[in-house]
Amino acid sequence: MIRSVVVPLDGSELAEAALPYGRALSERFGAKLYLVRVVDIDAPAEIAAEARDYLARVARQLGGETNITVRYGDPAAEITDFVLELDDPAIAMTTHGRSGIGRWLFGSVADRVVRGAGAPVLLIRSSMPQREPGVVRSILVPVDGSALAEAAIPYASELERRFDATIHLVRVAETPEIYSLLSVPAGAPTSADVLNQLAQQLVEAATSYVQELGERLRGEGLRVETHVLEGIAPEQLLAFERERQPDLVVMATHGRSGFSRVVFGSVAERLLREGTVPLLLIRPPEAAQAS
Repeated sequence: MIRSVVVPLDGSELAEAALPYGRALSERFGAKLYLVRVVDIDAPAEIAAEARDYLARVARQLGGETNITVRYGDPAAEITDFVLELDDPAIAMTTHGRSGIGRWLFGSVADRVVRGAGAPVLLIRSSMPQREPGVVRSILVPVDGSALAEAAIPYASELERRFDATIHLVRVAETPEIYSLLSVPAGAPTSADVLNQLAQQLVEAATSYVQELGERLRGEGLRVETHVLEGIAPEQLLAFERERQPDLVVMATHGRSGFSRVVFGSVAERLLREGTVPLLLIRPPEAAQAS
């Protein structure tokens, strides 16, 4: 599933925060590890030489077999083009850095890499607490009932096997949305009963779905816990993250309801901006074709 791991670097310690995660993925999957630095296309030869020396020094510190490459041009385009040349790639990168790949938090580079690479992208905020970088014991997988959201499950499943982790399947029953969509008159005597009944139905449907999905995955030999939350998806997922402290969040970049926007949609954006856990974004093939 992952045979190549790419870590783009820009020479900063902030960007290097992705290295433990890139190395862990490489080791657990037996994948080739690539360190990439992009320099300006008009950069003098000494700048390129410095970039290569820097990558070589980092590779020596990492140990093992690490490949290095220096590319020339636009950072997002060059990272994307390089990844497309590899077998079953994944990307691990921080959301902050400097120079050409410095504005990664909701910036054009990160957005373009996620959109264009067609590969899983592990995003690590430089401000995230470094508990045990590269250690994955528990994985949060938000689902919304759609096949597109479930595209993250094969990756989460393989990570569970490789890291001997536990998967936490979480579905949020977004009952407050129903309140604003219903046309029940506010003063109608049965309005509260109707709303409560519909909310209960939503929770029951979410519970049935996530339990069935969990049983299927347990049948594949995976350790899975299921959870149903009620409320607004980003808020509930952030609260769950704060309480349970998973090591990794794995989610698709497309789905429906709370996961409907492209790439940094409302849920993924909130988790990346306000969360404290690395986020692995999976782009389903349908999503890649749609963009």
